[in-house]
Amino acid sequence: MIKCLKFISIAFVIGFLGLHLLPVSHAAFYKYVDENGRVFYVDDLGKVPEAYRDQIKVFQEKYDDLSEQERSEALKKERERIQQQEQLKQLRLTEQLEEAQALEAEDKKRKAARARKQRLEKMETRVIVEGNRILVPVTIINKGIKLNVNLVLDTGASQIVLHRDVAQKLSITALKKGMAQVAGGKKVYVERGQVNQFKVGPYNMEPATVLVMAYDGPPVSYGGLLGMNFLKNIPYTIDYQNQVIRWQSPDMASSDD
Repeated sequence: MIKCLKFISIAFVIGFLGLHLLPVSHAAFYKYVDENGRVFYVDDLGKVPEAYRDQIKVFQEKYDDLSEQERSEALKKERERIQQQEQLKQLRLTEQLEEAQALEAEDKKRKAARARKQRLEKMETRVIVEGNRILVPVTIINKGIKLNVNLVLDTGASQIVLHRDVAQKLSITALKKGMAQVAGGKKVYVERGQVNQFKVGPYNMEPATVLVMAYDGPPVSYGGLLGMNFLKNIPYTIDYQNQVIRWQSPDMASSDD
C-alpha cells in the first residue's frame, strides 16, 4: 500500500510539472487529410496510414501551412486541449491518491481493531462459576514440573493456598511450618513454601510464596485458593455472564513479599 502511494505521488508530481512544461511546437510534422475530410498532424511518418502517404505535406512547425492568425488560434486551441487533458489526468491521479490514502487509513483501522481484540483476548481468562465460587485456571511450575490446576478466587486469603496433594505433585519443599487461623477461627497446620513460577492468564509471578494445607473433605474440582499475594497487584473485573476475568494493566512485582 505504501509503495502504491509513493508511485501515485511521484506520478502526480511528474504530471504537475509536465503541465507547465508542455511544448508548443515540434521539429517536423506531417499533414494528411482522411476520407472524411479530417485534417491530421503527426510527428512521425510511421503514424500516417499507407492510404494517405501520397498526399503527405511536411512542415517544419505544426500549422505553418496556415496564416499567422489561423496558426496562432490553432496553437491556442491545441494548448487548451492539452491542458484540459492534463488537468483531467491530474484529477484522476488525485482521485487515485485519495482512494489509496483512504484504503490505507481503513487498513490501519482494521489492523488496530484486530490488535486491540487480540490484546483484549490476552487480557481475559475463562473461569468456572460454581455457585458462589469462581474457579480460576492457573499454571504452576516448580523444579521442572508443570501442573495446571483450578484455584478458588478468594480475596479473604492472604496467600496462595495449595492442597497437600497438589504440593506433593510439584515437590514443594516446606521452608517454614506452623499453625494458621482459617475462616471460622479454626487453627490448622500449614507449611510455607515457594514455587518457581505461578502463572494466571497473562501474568507470571516468579517465585511465588504458597501455603500448603491438608484437605480432608469430599472430592472437589479445585486444588486450593488464589490469594491476595497474587491478586493485590492486579486490578480485574469479573464478567459472570460470560464467565471470564478481565485483567487490567498490572503493577506487579517479579516476586511477592
